[in-house]
Parts: sequence; structure tokens; C-alpha cells
Amino acid sequence: MILVEGPSPVPFLIDFGLAQQYRDPATYLHTPYNPHDPIVGTLAFSSINGQQRGTQSHHNDLESFAYTLIYSELRELPWTGCRNSKAVLQKKLETPLKQLCQGLPTPFCNFVIYVQELDFDKKPDYQHLHVILSLCLETQIDQPIKVPLSVHAPVNTEHMPVVCGRV
Repeated sequence: MILVEGPSPVPFLIDFGLAQQYRDPATYLHTPYNPHDPIVGTLAFSSINGQQRGTQSHHNDLESFAYTLIYSELRELPWTGCRNSKAVLQKKLETPLKQLCQGLPTPFCNFVIYVQELDFDKKPDYQHLHVILSLCLETQIDQPIKVPLSVHAPVNTEHMPVVCGRV
């Protein structure tokens, strides 16, 4: 994560080293689910599905993003300190949502619920997720946020890049 200083520091997540294609470039059809894919990513931040070796998709990226946000704010995850992948997975499966989101703005639970309920091949409603995260920021500082207009502009997902192989 890179933090750009200014009137309000803006974090950027930029590591695309494990990026994979999720749509066939010729047909634009979603990659089929495979329950035997390799585990991709850092164990603490990998999604439950990804850690169980399932094919990764939008929802897995968003779950990993949620874990990253939690860790960035609280400096730990409920499974920090688990010694192996089986223990980490068990802790992820057993941790109640309320405990996972403890110490974070209340709307953040809605972000996690949305992500957990997202189907494998369903396109996320990024505008909805943006609103939830904006509410979290407003809740955290207890006043409306004054951020650049571009942050409040509608999220245009029509031109989001499709990664064709490793970056």
C-alpha cells in the first residue's frame, strides 16, 4: 500500500503481482469455478474460498480487500498468531461478523456481509460498496467528508481493465 500525502492522505493498493484473468477475452464469459485451484495470495488476507482452493473471482478480491482494511485500521486480524493454514482457515470460518468488525465503523459490517453473500460470477455493485465505505469514513470522523469530487463521482465499471495473464 502506498500513502500519498496531501490535505487528506489517500491510500492506493497497487500490487497486481498475483492478478489473474477472470473472463475469457474472446467470449467475455466468466471463468468456470474449479474447486481445485492453487491457493493464491498471502494467507492472512486470502479469502476463505481461495484458501479452500476454489477459483478466485470478484468476491474473493473484495473479501481480501476487507481483510486488508481491517488490518490497516486495527493492526491485526482475529487469526493473527495462528501458526498454520489450517488454523487460519478454521479461525476465519469461526469468527463471528461482529467480532471481525469490532472496533470499526458500524457500516463496515454491511460491506463484509455484501461481499460474503456475493455469488462467484456476480458482478459487484461497486457504487453500493463505495457508499458503504464513504459512510464508514463519515462515521469515523463524525462529520461529512470533504474529499475531491472525483471520489464522489459514480464508479464507472464499464472501462475497468481485464487482466490477461500475470502482470
